[in-house]
Amino acid sequence: MPNAREAIQELLEMSTSIRQAVLVRGEGEVLASTFANSQSEAAMVGMARRMLEEARMEAREMDRPALTQLFVESMSGCIFIVTGEKDTWLAATTGTDPTVGLVLYDANTALRTALEGEADEGDYSK
Repeated sequence: MPNAREAIQELLEMSTSIRQAVLVRGEGEVLASTFANSQSEAAMVGMARRMLEEARMEAREMDRPALTQLFVESMSGCIFIVTGEKDTWLAATTGTDPTVGLVLYDANTALRTALEGEADEGDYSK
């Protein structure tokens, strides 16, 4: 089973729309990332975490089920956030006009693969 880093690399290979991705546990423990620059990585994690927290709060206030995925589109591109077990989540950015369903499917697959790899290895490998 691939580890977290391998799952992120597979995600980039599967979904050519994705520019950057980060796999996170909890408030901001980076498990794997495509970012070469730690400042850019931290900015992405912080922004995605705030978006996720806000969306979760809104879902609770509307008595909706727990949030599992989030898609935000802007004029310059999109951000996708998918959530998984063990308080893990994956955030990915794309350019404009991605195939939304395919990107969400690929991001969920990568997150699930990383979690399965963790179960096989006993912990994430960076």
